Amino acid sequence: MTGSNFLLDTGGAKFLVDCGLFQGEHSFDDANWMPFPFDPSSISYLINTHAHIDHIGRIPKLVKDGYRGRIISTEATRALAEPMLLDAMELSRKTAEKIGKEPLYDERDIAQAMSQWDTVPYHKEVTLPDGVMLEFFNSGHILGSAMAKFSRGGKSIVFTGDLGGGNSPLLPLCENPKGINYLVMESVYGDKTQADKERSTRLNDLARVIKDTAARNGTLLIPAFSTERTQDILFDIRELFATNAVQHMPVFLDSPLAQKITESYLRYPQYFNAQMQRRVEEGEKLFELPGLRYVHDAMESHDVSSSQGPKIIIAGSGMSNGGRVVAHEAAILPDKNSTVLIVGYQAAGSLGRKIAEGAKKVTIKGKPVPVRAHVETIYSYSAHMDSGQLLEFVEKIGEPLHDIFVTMGEPASSAFLAQRIRDYAGLHATVPAEGGSAVIEL
Repeated sequence: MTGSNFLLDTGGAKFLVDCGLFQGEHSFDDANWMPFPFDPSSISYLINTHAHIDHIGRIPKLVKDGYRGRIISTEATRALAEPMLLDAMELSRKTAEKIGKEPLYDERDIAQAMSQWDTVPYHKEVTLPDGVMLEFFNSGHILGSAMAKFSRGGKSIVFTGDLGGGNSPLLPLCENPKGINYLVMESVYGDKTQADKERSTRLNDLARVIKDTAARNGTLLIPAFSTERTQDILFDIRELFATNAVQHMPVFLDSPLAQKITESYLRYPQYFNAQMQRRVEEGEKLFELPGLRYVHDAMESHDVSSSQGPKIIIAGSGMSNGGRVVAHEAAILPDKNSTVLIVGYQAAGSLGRKIAEGAKKVTIKGKPVPVRAHVETIYSYSAHMDSGQLLEFVEKIGEPLHDIFVTMGEPASSAFLAQRIRDYAGLHATVPAEGGSAVIEL
């Protein structure tokens, strides 16, 4: 499900697509310390689709283990990657202490990785070794996210990375590449359909949760990924405040990483959709809202949890498997007047998954915590296509697509999507096993 990492061997060169972190019950799974199943020094190029940690989180380890080739992504992805990796490094140190291992990497490894990192805009063809051409397409997932198309001799393969479902008010829609033969695609929501994807419905749902929690004089806690999810939520709360759809109240952004990512978003407005680009050009501050307070240190974070009156806390991590949100959950989950709002995918075994599935008691830092708070979900914040959209994405590609590899999903999700593709699109779709391989014509 996590730890995205694909190797394309063309005979005369080896191309790696993504090098992500394994995540599950903890931010750092023990599997991250395993050796790579290939020699890092043998890789010609590393192509990165986007800056989520499950796609970039082991890049410094790859460099530490001997990779000295170039790393290629969009400019926005490179800008987002550095703060993401520095944050992951701190989590790596804490995990390493617990399991008795050396940290996965350090600042020098990150600096070395960034020195090897080049950027390419969408739709500019890049010549790679062994006669291979690379082209990026916008995947609409997060700022700067891309699908990677490799072509040679009239044949091509696309690695989708993650595909956005059009739910973000900030980003353009996912593109549909044409004329490709092979597809390696994600399937996070391959067996799920979002009932209503309209943003107006999402805003109404968010307004209802805010108003219900405020009426109880409680705290609304939103575990949110620092990249994309936090920015969408801030933008939506700003819209609700501006239209007086909800009462104004303090909003605490308790994630230093999310603060840095938000700054990066503002530095690259060219990756926004056309409407948001116009609003930025007209001087609008997309993420500024009344009552927004940035929380900088752990002491201040503790004070936020214990402060009285209705409030909103947005904190990382999005799956509650680390970060400041865990301490907030320990304080808020026992409170029947408060609410935890789940707004994205929760990995199997994660604290967020247990809360979302209705656990009456969870364990936080070794202590049992009763769940009396209201638990709400708004999955239309998802940055992923759902099952129907994934099938439609495949159908729109059309000929000469004939082989599809369904990856990056839980087993049931991937299997369900592959079967739907076979049944409805009439195409050959398989679910490769971890470590598996396939031979293609390229």
